[in-house]
Amino acid sequence: MNSSFECMRVAFPDTKKTYCFDAFPNIDKISKVTSPVLVIHGTEDEVIDFSHGLALYERCQRPVEPLWVEGAGHNDVELYGQYLERLKQFVAHELVNL
Repeated sequence: MNSSFECMRVAFPDTKKTYCFDAFPNIDKISKVTSPVLVIHGTEDEVIDFSHGLALYERCQRPVEPLWVEGAGHNDVELYGQYLERLKQFVAHELVNL
């Protein structure tokens, strides 16, 4: 999960509510995921607050070590060196036995 949100209702509380608006209740679904989950989030995300990443991580059944990218925003987290390194580690070591 990269810079994800708990649910649209929480991420954008001032937006008019519709069925489509809450079509992505990630916070309710993440606990049902049985495979390892890597959560990546920038600490300075200006679109989806960092607290969403923390909340999702805490609800994972099989969380692996998350990557909190210090100083990264919403659209530049992939530009930090540790992003690609952490993804490589996740694929090579934490997804091996699936």
